[in-house]
Amino acid sequence: MIITTTPEIAWKTIHEYKGIVSGSALGSSAIAFKQDTRSTAFNDAMQATQNEALDALILHAQRLGANAIVGVSFNFILSGGLWVSATGTAVVIN
Repeated sequence: MIITTTPEIAWKTIHEYKGIVSGSALGSSAIAFKQDTRSTAFNDAMQATQNEALDALILHAQRLGANAIVGVSFNFILSGGLWVSATGTAVVIN
């Protein structure tokens, strides 16, 4: 699965748009590090939660029959915990 934040993939042709896909994750341990967003522990928790959201995004795209996701973006909300959502467009490329 090719995943990119850009709307196109160089040297590839998008043959079919499957639709908007999303994935989200709630980081259970991130809130403990809320006071210092520069800490290694906070960054590790944020990366782990982002990876979970990305895995959910990929699963959603695969269910639609896509082999790539373009235009991926992430949203982070830190309020009582760390919530990360990922969105993009599922596509079929050559």
